[in-house]
Amino acid sequence: MSLVKVARMLERRPPDSRFREQLFWLVDLVYACKSSGDAELMKHARFVEGALGNLGEFMQTGDSELLTQASARVEDFARVVKAAVDALPKE
Repeated sequence: MSLVKVARMLERRPPDSRFREQLFWLVDLVYACKSSGDAELMKHARFVEGALGNLGEFMQTGDSELLTQASARVEDFARVVKAAVDALPKE
């Protein structure tokens, strides 16, 4: 999958209200980035996978630090993906 396909995924915004749908959208985006061929996106996608594991652990334990860590990683990932997509040549 190319970086252009990642850009197209970003054009489709995650659902507004349903957490489960948003989470699946994020997971799809992570997999798209891992297969994009872009080394930086692939690295950050692996970090987000770990963050999603922290999110699952938060759901089980209620440890808010895990939620904070997961949120920070997802926010960093969003910035990296947006910067990579913004750097694409405009059609």
